[in-house]
Amino acid sequence: MKKKTELPVVIAAPVDPKRQLAVLAGQAMQERLNVDLKPLKKAARYLEPGKMKLLLLAVAGGAALLSLAKSIGRDSVYRSVVSKELKKQLEPVNESLEELKRQNEELKRQNEALSAELSGLRANG
Repeated sequence: MKKKTELPVVIAAPVDPKRQLAVLAGQAMQERLNVDLKPLKKAARYLEPGKMKLLLLAVAGGAALLSLAKSIGRDSVYRSVVSKELKKQLEPVNESLEELKRQNEELKRQNEALSAELSGLRANG
């Protein structure tokens, strides 16, 4: 008769969502900004749990602010490059538009002159 093998019972420790969030924020900061978190981890060993949470939240907030600043800077540089490129591309179109405006003004003057001449002929006619 074969013996039944019993599987070990594993009891999962409760997961602290704030701690998970802090760990994820730290990992994101490390990946995004290439920051070494080893000194921070060593210092965190000596902190009380409440202060540890504050430290991790401060680090996560700092990472978020740096990421936002980096993103804004990149977007403003992109916008200025695109703006310059559009100005270059639109330069010939703007020149053509100015020429058409000049021609339009000249045609309006000629039309007014012809209208005045025609009304003079009608009055004499």
